[in-house]
Amino acid sequence: MRLIPSLAVLLGLASATVAAADVSYLDLRIGAGVLSNEYKGTSTTTVTDGNGSVTTIHSSDDGRDADHNWRGQVQLVGGQLGSAGGLVYGVGVAMNRATWENGSQDAHVSTPVIDILLGYGYAFTSNWHLELTPFAGVGRAYYSVSDGNSSSTSKEWNNYVEYGAKLGSYLTLDGGLQLGVEVPWLVGRFDPDYDHQDGTDQYSVSDERRNQGLGLLVSVGVRF
Repeated sequence: MRLIPSLAVLLGLASATVAAADVSYLDLRIGAGVLSNEYKGTSTTTVTDGNGSVTTIHSSDDGRDADHNWRGQVQLVGGQLGSAGGLVYGVGVAMNRATWENGSQDAHVSTPVIDILLGYGYAFTSNWHLELTPFAGVGRAYYSVSDGNSSSTSKEWNNYVEYGAKLGSYLTLDGGLQLGVEVPWLVGRFDPDYDHQDGTDQYSVSDERRNQGLGLLVSVGVRF
């Protein structure tokens, strides 16, 4: 992950030394890779005991970084690039899956999401171009816990929002096959709420969770 800023600098320097090309394209891409493991969070827990007494506990630092955080995505992206670059636009669907290892049990958060992209592209040649595209999306998040060969999934789905920007470099071979590398900066947010009973005590928990940081993805696609 330490190499990601250097990659972005090298891609930027290349744009200053290679003449632009006029390119109009529509690409279908399948990508996969890693996102940042950094998770931050806060939580508020309200406990109501058997006598009706209510106690509220608030934690402003209740995050734990994930052990793994993967992303898979499919995107349809178009561009109209001239001598000074041009507009890039697209839509995509993705699945993020973060894992926390806890001995014999692993906890997971899975987040299917739909994104829209709108940004800038620059073509060095008709076969090689860069994209800098902000994106935003909405989806759903749910928890699951695996224990050996069994697993259970929370029935509570939570709203999920992500936003950020990505720098990508794409090489399109003769015949339309495309290879790409993407460096996204992504922020993902979701707010799970859940209740549980422990004897005569009723617990109500409200969380705020935020995943943020740089990632690295590779893609394979086709140009129409």
